[in-house]
Amino acid sequence: MTDCFVCTKHKTLSPDLAMSIDGYDDFVVAHAPDRTEDSTNLIGALIIEPRVHVQNWSELNPQQAAQLGSLIGRVTGILYAHSQIEHVYTWVFGDAVSHLHVWLMPRYKGTSREYWGIKVTEWPEAPKGGQVQMASFIKELNALTSKAETA
Repeated sequence: MTDCFVCTKHKTLSPDLAMSIDGYDDFVVAHAPDRTEDSTNLIGALIIEPRVHVQNWSELNPQQAAQLGSLIGRVTGILYAHSQIEHVYTWVFGDAVSHLHVWLMPRYKGTSREYWGIKVTEWPEAPKGGQVQMASFIKELNALTSKAETA
């Protein structure tokens, strides 16, 4: 689909914002895009998207759906291996973009209970940043991935 935000993003995604996970070439795992002028993105917010344009889970064939589920589990495990992350939320809303995308949202250690759940991005002490901080976080995760694969 030519006018899909996500399909376009796949073509222009900066490699330093993407994770490389062997065996999951049909999906993109990347830091949530920096769409703010003030660089206030929650660092560690990841999005997993099928490379093929589908609007929701029901459009995936059983093998794709299984692979997506497996990938979500794998990436969630990598996030849990990060020393500052204590919980990972998994969200699929699909209200703003008509391309299936699964959010993996970290909750950092020390997050006040009032900011648990969908308010996690509002926690004043959460690590925030823009392109540089997001790329640095992805580099950390790729190192954790490599460490896990060689263990």
